[in-house]
Amino acid sequence: MRSSVVASTFFLLVLGACVPQPETGLLHPNIIIVREFSASTGAVVLDPSFGFSLNRGQPGVPPRERAGAVARGATFQLAEMVTERLRELGFDAVRSATEMPETGARGLIVNGVFRKIDEGYRRRVGDENSNVSISAQVEYRASGAPPQVLLVLNLDSRQLPPAAAVSTRGGGSNVNAAARRVGNEVARSIVDLARRNNWPLAGH
Repeated sequence: MRSSVVASTFFLLVLGACVPQPETGLLHPNIIIVREFSASTGAVVLDPSFGFSLNRGQPGVPPRERAGAVARGATFQLAEMVTERLRELGFDAVRSATEMPETGARGLIVNGVFRKIDEGYRRRVGDENSNVSISAQVEYRASGAPPQVLLVLNLDSRQLPPAAAVSTRGGGSNVNAAARRVGNEVARSIVDLARRNNWPLAGH
């Protein structure tokens, strides 16, 4: 009985939206680098009511192209929201696909993947049900040391509380708005990580 309870507890922790790793007294990072999360067209669920052509007899945009555009928009919005929110809170954050901490400096690398990007039904105003889900991790990088994963996140925009929509510029309930809600939650989780480690803002 005891072993089954322990196993169930471990299972719930693995499936949780946020699985922080134990902190080890690491020195504050000088910079936070946010990558655009990867997203395959296969992860995109298109709105079936769109994609037609306004010109009779002309084909609409091919589904693969539409899915690619939707994925690119979501990845941009998520990375932009994470970066903006961290900057607003006083952290030295940049959005970059290649940048790394300078020699002798310490940094956090934020990256991840979209598990699903669902357009929902955009014609149902107020009930579009657009949503995204992601897996993300935050790595600590320091000169002469291997990368250390400090934070693992599994987030679904449908499961975030209403408060997570704060600062999602432009509001709305489409895929981009869902990506911004998730990005806001990623930033909030990084702030919590910084507080647990007593890291000052902007690497001071």
